[in-house]
Amino acid sequence: FFCLMIFLLANRPDVIGAATARQLEKLQDAMPTEESPSLAMATLQESLSSSGSSSGNIYTSVEAAFPVLSGEPVAAASLAEVYRGKTPNGTEVAVKIQRPNLERKVALDFYILRRLLSLARQQLSFLKDVDLEMVQAVLNEVGSGIYAELDFRIEASHIEKFRRVYSQQLDELGVIVPVVHHELTSQRVLVMDWIDGVAPRDLDAAGRRHLARTAVQCLAMQLLTTGFLHCDPHEGNLLMRSDGKVALLDFGLVAQMDLEHQEAMASGVLNIMAQNYEALVPIFKRMGILDPNVVDLRRPGVEEPFPDALRRCMGGDAGRRQAFGQLYEELSSLVFDYRFVIPSYYILVMRAFVTLEGIALSSDDEFNMYDAAAPYARKKLLNPQTRVGRVLLRRALTTAEGRQALLIGLRWRQVGVWLMRQLIGVPRRITGCIRRRFQKMTTVTS
Repeated sequence: FFCLMIFLLANRPDVIGAATARQLEKLQDAMPTEESPSLAMATLQESLSSSGSSSGNIYTSVEAAFPVLSGEPVAAASLAEVYRGKTPNGTEVAVKIQRPNLERKVALDFYILRRLLSLARQQLSFLKDVDLEMVQAVLNEVGSGIYAELDFRIEASHIEKFRRVYSQQLDELGVIVPVVHHELTSQRVLVMDWIDGVAPRDLDAAGRRHLARTAVQCLAMQLLTTGFLHCDPHEGNLLMRSDGKVALLDFGLVAQMDLEHQEAMASGVLNIMAQNYEALVPIFKRMGILDPNVVDLRRPGVEEPFPDALRRCMGGDAGRRQAFGQLYEELSSLVFDYRFVIPSYYILVMRAFVTLEGIALSSDDEFNMYDAAAPYARKKLLNPQTRVGRVLLRRALTTAEGRQALLIGLRWRQVGVWLMRQLIGVPRRITGCIRRRFQKMTTVTS
């Protein structure tokens, strides 16, 4: 639990500060394996023995279920280790086995952290700049999230939902996700098809560029279509196959973004591209990042109005758009001076974009995160499904700054195609409206 808490706090520079977050990030690749693989094998044996025929499993021993299984884990994370094996029919699989006694360890660690937080609040003056109330909220959310992650059947359901919801988009983007072997999966064991691929750090420049662009498009697609998000696409959870397809791994951490927040974020992306920074204040309120009921967002002792700070922080050099990572770090510095209310999944999503941008920029100085996300943002904004979305679209169409944001990066031919589609759809929408009105009238009269 402490390890996972460290990793998650590394994603919250708004809570602990950017410098501390950077130091915690260095622990990401330093997870130890269990001292003895026999503990993992005991967990696997118990899982097979208890699952029985109800799950479709006909094997009661590790040797029968996995004639070939690596003697040592091939990967390790905070909650589990991964072994490589083969099923009796020769299918290569990844066997993810939960570390032993995790529930007890998580409960104890959670208690210790709460006590430490209470003592820190009373004794440590150097934490005066840290929002301890926000740390407490993050701690509570992490605790509930970790308990959900302890059931690998939930992760299996996330994988299946992801594949079902995004099947067409994944094919178009060239992204694959593992196939789950449900008959061998239990609360503490997750068995999936093994995916051969190369990690980002081992790719050449062209490979890293391709992987990063594909992963960014995939994340933007999730964010701005259904809002069902894989929230942990760091380098350890990405592989590139020999055919160029990108594999997305580890679905323990997912989120569902509110539809209104999706539409507001789409508007925010386009306004950042157009450098309409003043428009971001009401958009941030629509996104739930700023409290819409608070007029003065400044904390005590801060003189600069929030819109001015936002413009200064996001403006960068005149005419030059900042990298997403730079914007994220500078925005994070504002949370100590202004009243932000940031949902955790926003932080996870933004950190995911920063990570992927870093992979891309390491091999392509010209990579632009906004250009990759813009098509999905524009499509979401132009097809609003909520009142918030309709308000944002109306503002985009009726102000010069809004039109600039909406059309930025578009060729006029694309604008014409969109207008034709909208005009063709008008009669259909009018007919549908009349039909619904008529049905409502007949229902009332009957």
